[in-house]
Amino acid sequence: MRLASRVAPAIAAAVLFAACGGGNTRGATTPRPEATKMEVALPTPSGTFPIPSGDEEWTPATIGSGMGGMLAKALSDRSTVAMILGRGMDDSASEQRVFDMVKAAAPDTKVVARARATLDGLLEERGEIPYRVTMEPAGTDVLGRPVFLPKEHPLNTDWLQKRQALKGAQAVLTVRRIKVDDQKLRALRESKQGGCQALDADLSKATGSRDSFFAPYVDAADAALTNAFGRQMKKALPFLKDELARLKNELAPDDPGQRCAEGYGALLARFEPCLGGKCAVAPRVFLSAGGIIGLLEDPAVVVPNGCPAQDMRDFAAEIRDAASRSVAEVLPALASSFTGEMVRVEALARLAQGLADECAPRHRRIAPQDLAAARAEVKAFLDGLKTREVKAEWIASSGQERVPRLGPATVLARVSAAGNGPSGEADDLVRRVQGYDRCRNGDERLAQAALVDVGTSEVLFMGVFFDEELLCEGLPPSGR
Repeated sequence: MRLASRVAPAIAAAVLFAACGGGNTRGATTPRPEATKMEVALPTPSGTFPIPSGDEEWTPATIGSGMGGMLAKALSDRSTVAMILGRGMDDSASEQRVFDMVKAAAPDTKVVARARATLDGLLEERGEIPYRVTMEPAGTDVLGRPVFLPKEHPLNTDWLQKRQALKGAQAVLTVRRIKVDDQKLRALRESKQGGCQALDADLSKATGSRDSFFAPYVDAADAALTNAFGRQMKKALPFLKDELARLKNELAPDDPGQRCAEGYGALLARFEPCLGGKCAVAPRVFLSAGGIIGLLEDPAVVVPNGCPAQDMRDFAAEIRDAASRSVAEVLPALASSFTGEMVRVEALARLAQGLADECAPRHRRIAPQDLAAARAEVKAFLDGLKTREVKAEWIASSGQERVPRLGPATVLARVSAAGNGPSGEADDLVRRVQGYDRCRNGDERLAQAALVDVGTSEVLFMGVFFDEELLCEGLPPSGR
């Protein structure tokens, strides 16, 4: 009882001292202005955002020589052809693939000999194929070691007189696996066919006008957000600065908390201009990611990992909370038909980005009927997007987004469309277009094809192809 009688007055004195402003305010609630609802004079969109037609022809680019059209023409000019398959192609699966390619390239050309057994006698006498490559000396390197380079020998064509083995073929098609030197491989990799330049230009032109279209709305919203955030900072920032200064004085010079205090000091200094009415660091509307309100981060302001230290306030969280409160005051006033336009433009941007990636040169093929279907789907989506009425609203949110040209931002709110929305449909469309790709080949196998006239021994065609260019699911060889 005696101890209790002494303690009670001490507690009362401490409470009174704190209430009068004395002592440490650590743990006290950060002051804030009275909550209010902002009124914002929002402009009205002048029409709807322009959506391109999608009428342009486009073809996802393929890597390779583009000589397939020449081979197809040479095959089509002959009524009959025999097949001789060389190194790396002498199996039934390869034989079928070459046969399917010939029929796709030249439907009216008859393959009169395709089984290897048909040509065994000829091959035993004259070799694997009617031309060959050997490694020939080409000098020495700096250490005196011999250097060898591949040399292609002229066709040995006297074997063509054995016409009875060719069953009346007008020409012989030979296909074999080969390796080429680095220079030739580099040239093949740099070659491409197809492209989406016209479509990409139209989509880029449309999305490039986004900033100017939304500028009146963004300016009005940013002004309201700056006003609301400035009110929050005038209440919160002096309090937070004073508390941080006291904490730094209480910490020993070698205390790990000093590093946190230094980082937080730089963070609070960043928002100091908001006390004088110039608050460029207030939350802002950004059109990226479908429309967000975010607080830009400054890469130069670094709060060390592990902060806040023990018994230290999280000053970064306090700033975020003040920003969230300012956004909450403004958000109800930002309802506008502009938000629906933001959703439509984001869908267009996602489609443009997805198609740009899909159209980039790759080792793949796309069948003509699949290409026609992809073009039709893209056009139908754009036509629907032109007239589609989208319902959307601002909702409080969180997370991180990277704003192009400006850097990372802490998300405080974002535009949300009802249902899946056109952005999700754009993503689905891009995935379907990507699904039309055939024969994706990452190992860059090469095949050499040659067509030789039986009667004259003339080389009608010779070229090197990446595997998918020449042999892909019964498609004709790719190229013009």
